[in-house]
Amino acid sequence: MNMVTSIILRRMRSPFLLLIAVYSIAIVGMVLIPGIDDQGNVWHMSIFHAFYFVSYTATTIGFGEIPYTLTDGQRLWALVIVYSSVISWFYALGTVVTLIRNETFREVLARSRFSANVKSIRRPFYLVCGLGETGKAVVKALTEELFRVVVVEKNPQSLSELDLNELMEYVPGISGDASEPKTLELAGIRHPMCQGVIAVTASDEINLKIAITSKLLHPNIPVACRSEFKDVEDNMLSFGTNYIVNPYETFADIFSMVMLSPSHHLIYDWLTGAPDTKLTDPIYFKHGPWILCGYGRFGVRLYQHLSDSNIPTTVIDPVGKLKSEFDPDIKNQGNQFIIGTGTDAETLKNSGVESAAGIIAGSDNDSNNLSIIMTARELNPDIFVVARQNIWSNKILYSSTNASLIMHPREIIARKIRALFLTPLLITFMEMTKQRNAEWANVTISRLSAVVGESRPHVWTVDINEDTAPAVVTSLKHGRSIKIGHLTQDPGNRASLLACVPLLLVRNNKKILMPEDEFEILAGDQILFCGTPDVKSNMRWTLKVQRSLNYVMTFTAEPESLIWRTLYRLRNKSERRLKSRNRNN
Repeated sequence: MNMVTSIILRRMRSPFLLLIAVYSIAIVGMVLIPGIDDQGNVWHMSIFHAFYFVSYTATTIGFGEIPYTLTDGQRLWALVIVYSSVISWFYALGTVVTLIRNETFREVLARSRFSANVKSIRRPFYLVCGLGETGKAVVKALTEELFRVVVVEKNPQSLSELDLNELMEYVPGISGDASEPKTLELAGIRHPMCQGVIAVTASDEINLKIAITSKLLHPNIPVACRSEFKDVEDNMLSFGTNYIVNPYETFADIFSMVMLSPSHHLIYDWLTGAPDTKLTDPIYFKHGPWILCGYGRFGVRLYQHLSDSNIPTTVIDPVGKLKSEFDPDIKNQGNQFIIGTGTDAETLKNSGVESAAGIIAGSDNDSNNLSIIMTARELNPDIFVVARQNIWSNKILYSSTNASLIMHPREIIARKIRALFLTPLLITFMEMTKQRNAEWANVTISRLSAVVGESRPHVWTVDINEDTAPAVVTSLKHGRSIKIGHLTQDPGNRASLLACVPLLLVRNNKKILMPEDEFEILAGDQILFCGTPDVKSNMRWTLKVQRSLNYVMTFTAEPESLIWRTLYRLRNKSERRLKSRNRNN
């Protein structure tokens, strides 16, 4: 017996017993009280007639006195039936209303519906724990790729907003503590279709518990966690957490990318952005003295990159004890630490803002960061601005500042998780691009923009195996030479090319960056493509349908049915023998 049925039976026990007693006594009375038939003879109702009469009398439907006119005694008993049954029904219906309005029952009913929804999922899905700003961005990113998502969130208000986000897929959600094993079990952690767990709550401690529980309940699925503290990251790594996303470290890498190569950053920003991201202009870093406002977890990482590049940096922070931790290296002995917030003009002037190349508004307070930017712009209109946006709803304010680079944890984590779970080869591709020079990056940008235009390309991975590319694997077994260029041809018109570019090919431990069209494919290869959204579905015809693959390879198309295909091959075999005889003669 499930919890919903148990609560209903427990709460409705008294009303049910009262109704049963009233109906039983009423039926017995109608059977025992004598009546008179149409011939004037004494008769007694059968149990069936009595039950029928009591049923419509108790509900005040009133079909009349049947099968014969009632005597006064029977009518008196009918009055007793009406009043006692009406009172009983009022009591029962009142109990039902009270039960429906009971918070515990509604919660149990919601959990039961949620459990049924999760069990009915027949497609791969991801379990997202935490529906804050980051969680919403992750859910949106996954549903845009048509993946199912199940959500666990402690705040019921956040769950109620799921229906307002116009998501591509229905997302079942449950209000509960994701760190509790029972909640994760209810959310489908052991479901065979569960492809991964994503812990993006605001608490590193809760994310750690989710990771531990997930690895114990379902050791084989990947787990990604948000973490902002080094000791928690080490703890997560100790028991095999697959991915740990630190928004500050990730942005520090992006900042370093902008410093070293604007073209590499442009590739990263374009390929990892949201589907509606447009190709933007490169961000050109300004070299010279910099000012860093905020020396917390965020500021420390950016200061390290500035220091490694020998860029003179002045740090401004209101916490005086951090000054003792500030230790400029030998190459940057001119760096200084000023106690303050940086929101006032006097402090910024003392830090040299008027001649500074750039400023980082990196505190954990959006009001202070916006004030820093506005004050710095008044003193130095051409200064390069890096802003830390803490609250997503302030996006319009930060956009109005025209900051060159804006950091928001929600977007950074969503981008990273989207890549890790949906296109993990994209992470490998981005790591390999860092080893190439700016000229290579410029050529790559030109090639991508020429093929897919200025919209963000759709990125996907093609696995050359029996499930995803049966036609290709079959042809390879027959000894055919299939090249990447065959996959990029249009299966509807082989004279045209699909709007896509191969970014990376992985074969065992070998990785080939931007493979050429003449590169031959083997079974087991993984190929990372980027292109327009409709190209992926068009390429499936070449991968899965033998006739389409034959067409793009300029082979004669074979019939699809077994009988006609056998006859076709026998005819071709006879023709080849005849040609061979003619050549010999």
